Amino acid sequence: MIGMMYMVLTALLALNVSSAVLEKFAIINSTLIDLVKDSGESNDKLVEAIEGSTVKSEVVDATKVKAKQVRELTKATLVYMDEVKVKMSTDDKGVALKEVIQDTHHADELMLNEKNGKGSSLALIYQKKLDKHVVQLNEILKFKEQFKLITKRAGDYPMFANAKQELKDQPYDAFAFHGTPTMGAIAYVTQQQTEILEYERKALTELLAVTEGKVYKVDQLVPMVRAQSNSLVAGATYEGDLFLAGAASGVDPVMFKGNEPVKVQEVEISPGIKIKMGKISFKASASNYDNNGLAKMSYPVKIVVPNRDPIVQNIEYNVIRPNVKFESAASSTLYKDCGNVKNISIPGLSDMSSVSLSCSPEDGKIIPLGSGQFSLLPSRAEMKVRITMAGADIGIEKFSAVPVPEPQFVLKSGSQEINFEKGVSPSSRVTVDIRLPDAFVAQNKKDAGYRITKLRISTRAGTKEFTSGSINLADLGARSGDNLAITSITVVRSTYDPKDDDNLPVNFKFTPIAIPVK
Repeated sequence: MIGMMYMVLTALLALNVSSAVLEKFAIINSTLIDLVKDSGESNDKLVEAIEGSTVKSEVVDATKVKAKQVRELTKATLVYMDEVKVKMSTDDKGVALKEVIQDTHHADELMLNEKNGKGSSLALIYQKKLDKHVVQLNEILKFKEQFKLITKRAGDYPMFANAKQELKDQPYDAFAFHGTPTMGAIAYVTQQQTEILEYERKALTELLAVTEGKVYKVDQLVPMVRAQSNSLVAGATYEGDLFLAGAASGVDPVMFKGNEPVKVQEVEISPGIKIKMGKISFKASASNYDNNGLAKMSYPVKIVVPNRDPIVQNIEYNVIRPNVKFESAASSTLYKDCGNVKNISIPGLSDMSSVSLSCSPEDGKIIPLGSGQFSLLPSRAEMKVRITMAGADIGIEKFSAVPVPEPQFVLKSGSQEINFEKGVSPSSRVTVDIRLPDAFVAQNKKDAGYRITKLRISTRAGTKEFTSGSINLADLGARSGDNLAITSITVVRSTYDPKDDDNLPVNFKFTPIAIPVK
């Protein structure tokens, strides 16, 4: 509407019309006055909306100040322009012109006579005033796209593109008021008031977007609690902060943890109420624990929503030093060169896949068996096991290591243990069995396969060697009254580590065993 009126009015002014159509200027001016009134009221409401923002923000506070300054500047300029129109419609004594609609020269003489402006025409003063208004408006707003001056010459309008160069080169004051009927000049000033108000509307709309950009109009309100912990031991005190959370269902946020995007899902909080949430999941780790075993950690998050700067926050949380527990059928004592299987656990942590154990090569080696299970193979009396989680050290556990149990030999004749007082018959078959502690066998089954590989027995005829623990006395030519003696036994054992080929010698102190033959 404004554009159409503006084009019609400018065309009429450029044609320097006769008195037959002067009354049309009055009609246009009346319509424009109504538009000025409506625009002013609309802009007042925009200012009220800006000032009504409840957001506590320095940016919003500064925006409110700008809105007030824009409104005050606009009102002052409109008052000045109304005063100019009053001068156009009255004589030099302030008396209203009798035939203002039919008057064809009063505004021309008033605006272009330098005497009326004390050395400068009122038209030039008017031009400077409107130019200053636009400059001040741009200084207040500091928008990237600046408002342009509204004091245009004929050459600035596309409709005069084919006009004579003489008309295009006319200065603003001559183009606007020279030869212009009084009612036409009044309507022209009113039309420029609509332009002033249109600039103000655009400015206030931009400022309102700033305040609304800080707070979205939410349609989902949900009570939420930020708890210190969601899992407590019975008897512990539950603590949390209750607050009201709001969400705009029509907004599709994009969320990030650091620089990594987070999957956003619509979650039903309660019947009929759904909120878009980003799922964050990561392995918590730390290295700088304090004396209480706590490490303060944080991670950045960012939420991007339309028409505003990204919302950035640093989320703080505490990491508790893991309390690693080694569990096995035995104590913390290990057997040297054996596969001592240990299960580890951390209270509050079900997934142990990120936990690793290591030791120095001098101490031995560690074989992972699966999540939370390891085999420790110490090679000396003390083994220091370093515990890490996701690459971060969380502690060192020390284990004592002892030699494997010495074999205890049991001599049997048939299925019965030998009674050394009664002795054995010369035709008996004697077997030497190995007995080990039950605890060792239960804990280290793969290392408990002891076997005899060499056995020496002394007889009347000399020394005889066997490659097992089975002895046939008849083969030795044993007779009643002989005293046979087992002088040495070599024992090897099976091993957890396949590199030892299940043939690892067992060191022990051997005491000769006499076998009486009766």
